[in-house]
Amino acid sequence: MSDLFSAPWHKRSYERFLNEQLPRLLAARLPLAGYTVQPEDEYHCQVSVEITVNDHAIAVDYPHLPQPDELGLFSLDEQPYVVIPIASQEYLEQASVQCVGEQMHAYLAARLGQASAEMAWDEPVARAFLPLDGWFHDFLHATAQRLDTTNWYSRHTHLRRLLIPSRKKVVAPGQQGRVDPFETPEGPHIARVFTIALGAEIRGETIDIVDDRPEAGLGQNAAQIPFIEHDDANRLLMGVNMMRQAIVPKVPEPALVQTGNAPEGAGADFWCGRNLLTAFVAWGEGSTEDGLILSESCARRLDYPYPAEPGDKLSNRHGTKGVVGQVLPDDQMPHLADGTPVEIVFSFAGLHARMNFGQIREALMGRIARAEGQPAIVPPFHAPTAEELHARLVANGLPESGIERLRVGKNGPEMPYPSTVGWVYWYRLNHLAKDKLRAIGEPEAAGQSAPTETDVAPHPVFPPWDTGQMLDSLDLNTLRQAGAVHITREALTTRSARWRKTPATQSESGAAAMQFTPYFLEMAERLAAAGIAMLLEKEHLVFRFSQPEAVNSVRLTRRQRHPWLRESREAKVTTVGAPPPGSSSAALRAFTALV
Repeated sequence: MSDLFSAPWHKRSYERFLNEQLPRLLAARLPLAGYTVQPEDEYHCQVSVEITVNDHAIAVDYPHLPQPDELGLFSLDEQPYVVIPIASQEYLEQASVQCVGEQMHAYLAARLGQASAEMAWDEPVARAFLPLDGWFHDFLHATAQRLDTTNWYSRHTHLRRLLIPSRKKVVAPGQQGRVDPFETPEGPHIARVFTIALGAEIRGETIDIVDDRPEAGLGQNAAQIPFIEHDDANRLLMGVNMMRQAIVPKVPEPALVQTGNAPEGAGADFWCGRNLLTAFVAWGEGSTEDGLILSESCARRLDYPYPAEPGDKLSNRHGTKGVVGQVLPDDQMPHLADGTPVEIVFSFAGLHARMNFGQIREALMGRIARAEGQPAIVPPFHAPTAEELHARLVANGLPESGIERLRVGKNGPEMPYPSTVGWVYWYRLNHLAKDKLRAIGEPEAAGQSAPTETDVAPHPVFPPWDTGQMLDSLDLNTLRQAGAVHITREALTTRSARWRKTPATQSESGAAAMQFTPYFLEMAERLAAAGIAMLLEKEHLVFRFSQPEAVNSVRLTRRQRHPWLRESREAKVTTVGAPPPGSSSAALRAFTALV
């Protein structure tokens, strides 16, 4: 089974480039007398080139050139990288595909000139004319992508990825059987990034179908989804994408319901989830929208890297994703008739809009597998019928419909509505509430160059010497939509990590002037350096020409018309201002995103 998930075309393409395409290109462009390739280690090789000079030849060695391992991975800066194959068009039956070897050949061919017959060759001239080591380095650092090592799914998806940068149609003939229809990004890159189907391979420069069974047309992630035929395609797209975001637990727990497509020797890196007793029922504010209610014991089971808490994100294989709204004691959760507490509650109201009923059938099959004491195997497109599920439920002493009325608490009152309940495999995603809350504290001691930051690495937008709370545009937009005007204003000013108590931000009494945010002030400083005054007059932004101040500016030898105001005769500058100290292009982009 492990051979299904490999991507041998990376290694094959590179070896073809090194052993066939590159020497052929060199022979066409210069007087090549000899060419050899010697491996150094798993990730490096040496290329030796001999060039004819009159009646003899000069040898030039290029040691330590990068080469991929058997998986197709390069080691750059001691990290794994992969070069993604590129298809010429979305009609994949007709498309030509350039893997790493073909891409590198095109890169070198565009840079290697035609040597003249009169060229006086020696080693320095040869290295200058043919800087193979520099070209190899530049190509990989510009083209290779750092491998997504979040988990097994992310690594193997990355290795089997295909790019179609010039596609015009989302769905085109020739894609079925060659790429997984579900493993593609949401948003503008949909159908520009695909995953090679398990029953297809890149051979030479084409994608060939080697297994035409329907299930072979899936990618490695979709092949792990039981009851896949009962889920809407849009939800499957989300499901396979979220599987790549699953956090790897310390101890693996195989799914109760499997497809039979797990790789041999699958461990924690593959089994990233937990089988949770799931009730599909609306139950208070914690289950509204995409809210999830967890029991305390369930939250402790999701202890990687720490027990789950409100604000964390979970998903299952069927594309249901939700945010933990509440974590309740076990004795306050809904219970089965035998006193077993439910571990997770998700409202059934979300199922009809999402049309991913495969999770309902997984829940029932999960109860059957639990009762029978062994995992249930449900291959893609070969799921048991509803009648077969009902018969197996009855055979194991379970309600025939799979629906029952739960109790609130072990001996509490019955819930007003019956619900489907059973074991579903859930993932904890790498979207954790703690990672969304960022703040920078004051320096611990005088003279410390940078303050300490709570729980996170330095933020790319904010200078390291600022202190305070850090919010992104999504957080601020959420506050605005909630009507939290004063909190939003404070988040942008006195509590902001970019807030500085300067004369421009203080009133006469010393209180912070709330109308100007740090972003506004920095933008105003940048525009002032360019000769534009940005003012707030009667709640309207006004822009005027204003000669940059002499401080921190450069005087021009003669007056110049302002490049943005060429039609104005008065807009002539004599000085050019300097950007504000400590400012960055990232800060400018952040301000632009906010306004």
